[in-house]
Amino acid sequence: MSLKDRISESQKEIAGSRTKNRLTVQISYAIQLIMDFYSTDFLVMMDYIEDVSIICNPDAPSEIHLYQVKTKSSDKQYSLNAIIKDEWYQKLYNNAEKYKGFVGSASVVCNTDVVNKQEIVFPNTKTSLDEKSIQNNINKIRKAIAKGQNIKEEDVDLSKFYFIRSSLSTKGHKEEVEHEFENFLLDKDPNLQVATVKSIYKLLYNELDDKFKNEIDEKCTDIEEIFKQKGVKSQDIKSVISCGLAIQIPTLDKLYTDFNILSVSERRKCASQYSQIKMDMYSDTAAFVKTKQALSKLIEKVNESGVDDMPNILSDVYDQAKSEDIVSMAYADEYYLKVLIIILIHRYCYGGEIR
Repeated sequence: MSLKDRISESQKEIAGSRTKNRLTVQISYAIQLIMDFYSTDFLVMMDYIEDVSIICNPDAPSEIHLYQVKTKSSDKQYSLNAIIKDEWYQKLYNNAEKYKGFVGSASVVCNTDVVNKQEIVFPNTKTSLDEKSIQNNINKIRKAIAKGQNIKEEDVDLSKFYFIRSSLSTKGHKEEVEHEFENFLLDKDPNLQVATVKSIYKLLYNELDDKFKNEIDEKCTDIEEIFKQKGVKSQDIKSVISCGLAIQIPTLDKLYTDFNILSVSERRKCASQYSQIKMDMYSDTAAFVKTKQALSKLIEKVNESGVDDMPNILSDVYDQAKSEDIVSMAYADEYYLKVLIIILIHRYCYGGEIR
């Protein structure tokens, strides 16, 4: 049976059986995984099979990575006996067995250490359960798994199993990952603006949160429907990021070049309004939104009339906006209005969203 078939068949077992643990740290960890797997073709699944799962090559699934996410107050630790009693690895092993032959990794992710007699059991940020130095402790886990699976201890294969020590805190994880995500995007665009990061991050976070909440009918075996309801494909994630980077507010130097603004005096006047407009562009103020929408319609109208170079679109839109009195008085300053129109034209001409 293919991995695709195994995932679709699993729905019968999964539907209604998972306890809804609304720990948003699972979403934050999913975003960390997105950064880790970004260069590959993948789908991230929320609260399906495991807390978070990564499906490689989702159009023809070839490999699955399973992540069981655990949390505890940062000043406390789990004991080895406690995690065995709570069946962390027994449950993870049981899930992994359903996808045997396709499991790339199966990991318990925890924001605190596991200890045995006050000594840390898993010494590394990512510790393989096959690591020789920890086998005395791992044998206890192996024995518990063997008992649960009703197999011999020597038949328990832990070569794909890991413990991942997460740095995420229980309360500040969302902000922590947002900062990591900002650095991740800065590698792709050094001129990235903070507001753009926040916008992209919010979209991505909310999308994953929606997938986490979604329920699927237990009779559903349509893999595409399962992926749609519980997962987000990397191509869609990359599209959101690319779009966000493309439509962020361009730098002043870029605007000066595209609109042939050569005069030092004009540049200074534009610069004096630029910072305020950057803040206003992410505002939900009704008057600003109305002004922006009215200008956007004018830009489309002027371009559709045959004007197709940015400086002339600016001139025509500015003149019409003044003559038709469609701009709120709060935004009617000449250079504030011109810079606002310039930014909207830039987004329009480069294929971005201008509403």
